[in-house]
Amino acid sequence: MRSCVMVILAVLLAGAAHAQAIRLDGDQQKLLINPYGGLPGRWLGCMERCAGTDEPGAGQTALLRVGAGGSRFAWHVPGDPEAGRKLNALTYRAEYRQTDTHTTVILTSLEPFRGMRLVHRYALARDGRTLSASLQMPPGAVLELTGGADLVGTPLPGFGSFYSYARAISVDADGQQNLSGDEDASAAERQSVPGTWVGLRGRFWTVLLQPKDAVRVSAADIAPDQPKLGIRRDGAGGGNLDLQIYAGPVQATELGAVAPELRGMMYASLWDWLRALAFAMHWLLGQIQQLVGNWGLAIMLLSLSVKLLMWPLTFVAERWQAEVNRTQSLLQPQLTAIRREFRGEEAHHRTLAVYAEHGVSQFYTLKSLAGFLIQIPVFIAAFDMLGENFGLGGAGFLWVQDLSLPDRVMALPGVLPFFGGYLNFLPVLMTLFTIASARVQEEASLSAELLASQRLRLYAMAALFFVLLYTFPAGMVLYWTSNNLLHLCKILPGKLLRR
Repeated sequence: MRSCVMVILAVLLAGAAHAQAIRLDGDQQKLLINPYGGLPGRWLGCMERCAGTDEPGAGQTALLRVGAGGSRFAWHVPGDPEAGRKLNALTYRAEYRQTDTHTTVILTSLEPFRGMRLVHRYALARDGRTLSASLQMPPGAVLELTGGADLVGTPLPGFGSFYSYARAISVDADGQQNLSGDEDASAAERQSVPGTWVGLRGRFWTVLLQPKDAVRVSAADIAPDQPKLGIRRDGAGGGNLDLQIYAGPVQATELGAVAPELRGMMYASLWDWLRALAFAMHWLLGQIQQLVGNWGLAIMLLSLSVKLLMWPLTFVAERWQAEVNRTQSLLQPQLTAIRREFRGEEAHHRTLAVYAEHGVSQFYTLKSLAGFLIQIPVFIAAFDMLGENFGLGGAGFLWVQDLSLPDRVMALPGVLPFFGGYLNFLPVLMTLFTIASARVQEEASLSAELLASQRLRLYAMAALFFVLLYTFPAGMVLYWTSNNLLHLCKILPGKLLRR
């Protein structure tokens, strides 16, 4: 009996010796290769240089890990779940080869799988951003990459949920294409041409693979914001799957250093000319931040800079708005009388006659939209840029602890549908500035009826922006709040001087 126990202990100890995680460390990433299955099990991605700790923190996150919420690699054999379990349980021994610039590890399975011992090779450059991998794929095997909550980030309620996501993507010279996560994505298996990157991305972090040869790629969402990507060799036989793997920040400089085409991941939903505007604003914000050393102050100064750059256009738009207000005041008594006394076609003809009498086009009010319309492209570009700005993650300003999240001044007693469980003060401040600007900008020449109508429109717009931005990241709301504050500061002195 004692001898049996000793044999069992010896087997367990031998298995434990083989089960040590295989470590690969570089300046910008730390990896643990799982000795069971031979795939990366834990991957710590770093923004600049990795810290001494293996735990996630500022500027570094666990892009792969075992456990709930973690993204992970795994083997899958369609139609043969038992074979998939054996592949993921297959134990490997490691052989290290070290040079001044690279660390290479060769994994060899201790037991054969379907008559052959599998060999995988990984090479990590010390100062590099990518991992080179050559995986021996048995016939029919699929390499799967499943996304987890870590990739999604902090869940946001309401419209803020646009910035809490994970999806499967492909990236090539034509830009980013979604393979999951939207209505246009298809779960059907497709062929990926050599050089195309495929993988998973969240708002700030991504895991991407670039197969050397043509492969078959499938993607689907197994749950909301939990995409699964499958890669298999093109053809029925086995062989090596050669890959470059990037796991790191979705940040223009880092992506461009890996491969120029990966910059196509930035602001991928925008038209090319809007992307160019977003990149320009990203550059300007970065320059201001380097100068002042604070992201929140930099966002406020960015808003001021954009105001100054757009001043010629807004000056013309404000003159047009004043002309529209004067024209409305001139026409309003006659138009009110027509609406009171006539109906249908007769009212229409008399209204056109009033326009002709004063030499005014019936579409004259469209001029008043100019001030709003010229801001839309800048608004979209600024918001996309701030929403994807990696530097805002963890950056605080005044009472805001993290500009990449809502400001969350205090927790509410309960959770409100759509609005969430926190009081966000910045959207309230933004709305107050909007209403104050609307009241200050009121023209005395407008009749009571026109003034009431204008107030209603402006208050409705303020309410719309409040609902739209309440759950948005604080950096984005700070930009629009600063914009409204600057507008108030511009018009208030003139209003006071005219009194």
